Amino acid sequence: MFTRRQLLAAAALSPLAGMVHAAPKFETGKHYLTVYPPAPTPSDKIEVVLFFAYTCPHCLQFEPVFAKWAKTVPADVSVRICPVAWQAKFLPFTQTYFALEAMGLLDKVSQPFFESVVYQERPYDFNDPTKDILEFMKTQKIDVTKFEQTMRSFGVMNKSRVATQTWQAYQIDSTPMVGVGGVFSTGPHLVGSREETPACVDFLIEEVRKSRR
Repeated sequence: MFTRRQLLAAAALSPLAGMVHAAPKFETGKHYLTVYPPAPTPSDKIEVVLFFAYTCPHCLQFEPVFAKWAKTVPADVSVRICPVAWQAKFLPFTQTYFALEAMGLLDKVSQPFFESVVYQERPYDFNDPTKDILEFMKTQKIDVTKFEQTMRSFGVMNKSRVATQTWQAYQIDSTPMVGVGGVFSTGPHLVGSREETPACVDFLIEEVRKSRR
């Protein structure tokens, strides 16, 4: 039979000993940033926002990693996709995302469109990309007249405006980035890899969850 002293000594030598006081795996200012002032965010759920640009190769590479993670979120977490346009001339790409969403074509068309822009399968005039965007939609057998009308519709223009307000409120200056609960942001370039980024997002979700209790 072990004495109490022997049991305590064994516990101290255990690999688990000291874990309570272990330093966090993710550090503020290194693996993630604190957003101040906080960005507007829903109070009923912890909103996670993916910031991406159709013109960003790193976003294209990160998309499947984030999509896989997004399928596993708990009930108190919501996921939102926010396209980023650094300049007004890139706004047609933001409008394209929301037009595809409005027409129920995101799952079918967004990925091939993404690839066509990044890989320049056909040249895009980034100073005035609308014509080239419509040409691509034509290859997908989409009614381009209807698509252009949808791009310019009030609903799409309003969502595009809100998207700009959102990435500016999160102080996003590169993509891909992930905003969490209005108070944190992170991304593969901060965490160190695309594959590890979802773990940091989970960590930040828990930080927001604890702050709301």
